[in-house]
Amino acid sequence: MEPTQAVAHRQPSLRRRLLAFLLIPTLALMLLDTAFVYYVALRYSNGIHDRDLAFSTLGLAQALQEGRSGGGLTREAHLLLEYNPNGQSFFSVRSQRHGVVSSSKARIPPLREAPTGSPPILFDASIDAMPVRVASVTIPSPVEPGDRLVVSLAESLHGRHQRAKEILWLTIPIESALIVVLLALVWQGVKFGLQILDPPIRRLAARERNLEPISGPDIPIEILPLTRTIDVLFGRVQALVALQDRFIADAAHQLRTPLAGLAMHVERASKAHSESDFVAAMQHVQALTARVTRSATQLLALARAQGRQDDASTPQYLDLAAHLPEIVASRIPESLHAGVDLGYDAGDQPAMIRGDSNALQELFDNLIDNALNHVSRGGVITISLRVPSESGGGILAAVDDDGPGVPDDLIPRLGERFFRSPGAPGGGSGLGLAIVRRIAEAHGAKVSFGRSILGGLRVELLFPPPGTVPA
Repeated sequence: MEPTQAVAHRQPSLRRRLLAFLLIPTLALMLLDTAFVYYVALRYSNGIHDRDLAFSTLGLAQALQEGRSGGGLTREAHLLLEYNPNGQSFFSVRSQRHGVVSSSKARIPPLREAPTGSPPILFDASIDAMPVRVASVTIPSPVEPGDRLVVSLAESLHGRHQRAKEILWLTIPIESALIVVLLALVWQGVKFGLQILDPPIRRLAARERNLEPISGPDIPIEILPLTRTIDVLFGRVQALVALQDRFIADAAHQLRTPLAGLAMHVERASKAHSESDFVAAMQHVQALTARVTRSATQLLALARAQGRQDDASTPQYLDLAAHLPEIVASRIPESLHAGVDLGYDAGDQPAMIRGDSNALQELFDNLIDNALNHVSRGGVITISLRVPSESGGGILAAVDDDGPGVPDDLIPRLGERFFRSPGAPGGGSGLGLAIVRRIAEAHGAKVSFGRSILGGLRVELLFPPPGTVPA
């Protein structure tokens, strides 16, 4: 067997499942219907036989009254009353004064006696351990005033069951034919019903890079949850494809110039006629290599930040008041080397948020890098953290510096990819604040830029309370 055939055999089949769920109850219903038909047929047969038995008992009683025999019957009458082609028959004529006047060889037990002149009564009895049905009527004795005769006829139940079985065997072929027709209709109905899936399947198979939603007015409501789930998956894949395309475009945009410069200066170094020209060219190569490295690092950081917005992982609770000082402390050696006063200002209250500690470190590292790049030697950078006293308020983190700042008309553009304000020092990639904005959005935080009281740029991050951040 081919591997694909083996897999196909192991795959569940909606058609087989539907037919199985329909076939099993149908067969069970057929068995119940057969039992019900036999029960109805037996009741009908019992009714017919009871009526005939009562009429026969009345006929015998009337014959005794008209013949004025006192209850005695001839041998021919005995044979006639005991004859039954469908079983066994019994009779009994009993006088209240003289006892049994005439009866079959096996006598009917005197279980019940009807009032004189009333219709025959019918009841079940047993003769020699054989179940029988008895009809009994009471008449005045035609030969002895004051005496009464109890006339009884009985028959075995074999004939009744035989009639019921004959009726059942007549109905079974009809019901079987109906079941076969019903199953054929169900098979065709399931086949026709599943054809409604063909149009969306063909549309889906014809797609290449089109990841538009497949849910539409022709989608059956029963599989609408499945198609909506597929649409959500398509949306995620489309976002990943867009992120990949954006990363490629960003990389091409950001790396094109330094790579061209590298090629030029490498060629310059290879053709240098003096050691000073060679050293100058290699210095440019070293500077451009550092720029390419930083740009590549920032591009990867931006891609990670954008990807976190679609990350299904659940953020953890963390105390920003405990996490932020560690980030600041890790940058103190760098700030001392640059001659910058890096400070931290916060209260003693915990600042609980939901987030990713690694992403938050990357966010604040980019803010500190941005401030260090714009602050001169002897400058000041302050990271502050405030927790509002009112219940349910957000948590405010800010980074202030005393650098040149950004003109007011350019502040709205901060956070755009590759945007660098005029007069910004060289070597930057224009991606740091874009990374900050993406990571903040992934944490549900609001980023705002403005003029610092220190004279430079102020970047504020307003984190929502932990209970309001989407899981």
